[in-house]
Amino acid sequence: MKKILYPIQTIALYLILLIAAGYAGIHFSSLMNPSIFGFINPQGDLMPPENWAASWQLTDGFMRARMGVYGPIIMYGYVITLIIFVREWRSPVFWLLFLAFGLFMADVILTLTKQMPINEYIQSIDVKHLDAVELKKISGLNRQVIQNFKSREWFSIIGFAFVALTPFLWGRRKVS
Repeated sequence: MKKILYPIQTIALYLILLIAAGYAGIHFSSLMNPSIFGFINPQGDLMPPENWAASWQLTDGFMRARMGVYGPIIMYGYVITLIIFVREWRSPVFWLLFLAFGLFMADVILTLTKQMPINEYIQSIDVKHLDAVELKKISGLNRQVIQNFKSREWFSIIGFAFVALTPFLWGRRKVS
């Protein structure tokens, strides 16, 4: 059984590594250049609220479509890999995968509870007709989005680091 399961586990590890790397890469790029997601303007200042709201409407529309596909791929990738490794539950590989999945789930929970309400509000406004109260609210939301994405960046990057360790630990095994 181990001879059959070992190649499947190895393939699963490398697939989840690619998936986690792609997701962490998205967040790493915004960590290196916060203007990517429209948080700041090229001068390094927060964008004016009306500009940020217009930019965020576009960014959210773009990312919502992609994450609607990529999010389930990430989640099912982790779940399937963990199921494949459940017989190895005492191994460091299993626990690194489990921790990485936990960080991904923390990201999902943060997104659903804190980020999605902001996105829905921003999508509902007409950025060409904002009053002073809405502009002030949008400024606060901009700062909250930055905080949300800082957390999400670290969740994905640390999760990737955990997954990146697994092939080194897994490659030391002997199959008999």
